[in-house]
Amino acid sequence: MPLTPSQKQALADELIDVMERFQHYVDHHPDHYEALITQPSPGHLIIKLQPTYPSEE
Repeated sequence: MPLTPSQKQALADELIDVMERFQHYVDHHPDHYEALITQPSPGHLIIKLQPTYPSEE
């Protein structure tokens, strides 16, 4: 069943809130982060934020 416009807006608002809180956290920590984004099915999007580590040479 497709999402209603109000459900889509609620999801967008929640994503914005999560990203703002994450940005605040990142601003106060020296680590670098990357986003891994996958879409396991048309109705699902997974965004995984994780620290990046320099490659050892």
